[in-house]
Amino acid sequence: MAKKNKISAVLTDADKAAAITSINAAKAKLPFLISLNINERKSERKMASKSVDYVKQSLRGAQTFPLQMRGDFDTPEFAKDVNLISQLWDIRVALMGLIEPLDDTIMAAGADAMQAADDVYNTLKVAAKNNTNVKTILDEIGKYYEGQKKPRVAKEKKA
Repeated sequence: MAKKNKISAVLTDADKAAAITSINAAKAKLPFLISLNINERKSERKMASKSVDYVKQSLRGAQTFPLQMRGDFDTPEFAKDVNLISQLWDIRVALMGLIEPLDDTIMAAGADAMQAADDVYNTLKVAAKNNTNVKTILDEIGKYYEGQKKPRVAKEKKA
């Protein structure tokens, strides 16, 4: 019994190009975005969800009691950081509404493609017994399994 496709869709080159253009336009609106290297990611102090109120209340304290702050403390810069986090978080939430289904669709299409490839491989293994031309392509397909202990080719269940 063959498995049902999880996804069946076509993305035209024009729609793909339009989507990428839209993403690039959004990136152009955020020219200040940075990329941290792995060491920076590990060493930086993280602001987690539990820290949001701490940071907001600290900003409120700095703004309410400016004379109590050190002379070199930059309250306006602190406020800019807090506001930026809030603004970027809204964008992140919107993007996650795209990224999660994009990742899930890629995974589903990949599972469909692997199942189809397994079906082709299993079918051609049988056909190769009687046709040397089929054996040639089967040998090419079989290179995927080189170095693996056991092929993970799904076997069709008999009804």
